[in-house]
Amino acid sequence: MALAAATVFAAGAPVMAQNNALEDPRWGGTPEDRQENLKRMNFLRDEVTAKNWDDAAGYIRELMNGAPSASSNLYLWGVQVYKGKLSKVTTAEDKARLVDSIMLIYDRRAQYYGSDPNRGTAYILKSKAQDYANLNPMDRPNVRKFFKDAVDAPGAQSDVVLMYFQQLVTDFRGVEISPEELLGEYQRLAPMVENESAEVKDGLTGLLATSGAADCNVLEDLYTKELAANPGDTELLTKAYNLMSMAGCDSPFYISVAEQYYAAAPSSAVAIRLATLFEQQQQYEKALQYLNEMVETETDPAAKANLYVRMAASELGLRHASAAAQAARQAIQLNGNNGYAHMFLAEAYIGGASGCSGFQAQTVFWLAYDALSRARDAFEGDATLIESVNSRMANCRANFPTFEDGFMNVQGYENGKAYTVSCGWVSGSTMIRSR
Repeated sequence: MALAAATVFAAGAPVMAQNNALEDPRWGGTPEDRQENLKRMNFLRDEVTAKNWDDAAGYIRELMNGAPSASSNLYLWGVQVYKGKLSKVTTAEDKARLVDSIMLIYDRRAQYYGSDPNRGTAYILKSKAQDYANLNPMDRPNVRKFFKDAVDAPGAQSDVVLMYFQQLVTDFRGVEISPEELLGEYQRLAPMVENESAEVKDGLTGLLATSGAADCNVLEDLYTKELAANPGDTELLTKAYNLMSMAGCDSPFYISVAEQYYAAAPSSAVAIRLATLFEQQQQYEKALQYLNEMVETETDPAAKANLYVRMAASELGLRHASAAAQAARQAIQLNGNNGYAHMFLAEAYIGGASGCSGFQAQTVFWLAYDALSRARDAFEGDATLIESVNSRMANCRANFPTFEDGFMNVQGYENGKAYTVSCGWVSGSTMIRSR
């Protein structure tokens, strides 16, 4: 093929190259046919250079019939020639005819050069789709079809996936396609770019997010009907969960979908999502259900500590101070530098002060103050959190016993002296302080 190409491009090609081309069956069935087709190719080159589009088109038709696999230049020049002719026509009929010819040239190129390792079928169909979208942008069904063909071609690149989905978003906004079609294609395309760069994946997700189809109301209306009509359809349930999660839904319907999905395919990501939703809605018992399931299977100490912290927060929400303290202590055992664990332990202690009264209840604030001091150390460098902790510490100091109260209740009462707190379930070693 390289020798044949040399004959086409070089007017002074060696005789050996000419002879080799004359023996190449791609140029025709007989030596005479091959000779004529080589001449036509040279004439085509000259007419393209001169922009004599009508004469060039005649050579293209002859070569596509007589030597369609001889040179890929035939198809490159073919598109150029018919675009040149297209620029000079004025009627819609002529324009449609020439656009059809360009599409045919792409199809024939894919037929004969689809196996090219660099510019095979996937590349050809992408170019075809791009040209059609530019040449006949109002024919939305075929624009979508040609891009879909390009996406589905073996070896398609991620850029054409984004191009295709952009066309779908355009048509969704133009009410050319339904939300179901757009969402269905997103679900089909997303796995195709799963191993691509974050830029590509975010590009696809961003297109959907800005399309208006990934709206919680739209999605809920769609999947309420579909799930009711197809109970037990795990694939449909997965689609509903993934898209509604991406849209940031938090409605009761979404939570129901998430719970069904978790029951069908348990995973830590879904459990965390459900726990978060229930925390936000102050349904702490439900949140604890999923947090307890997660903490049983989590193996990473830091991650497990964070789960215990969330459990402590939910227990506090339920006013279960003792259980909150237990969860906070477990978090601290796993990660002593978790400031939230110390902060929630302090809150639990304060909640536990109701287990006694008078001076003993006041001593609980010493333990809470100690815990908050450790939280402040853990939050070093975070001014906002330190400010919050300092405010809590000030509240604790306001609840310390006065020196007079301490002197009346503890023999040898002295600031800074060791003291063991005992108030219901709250106990621990600390030191005496007075307000």
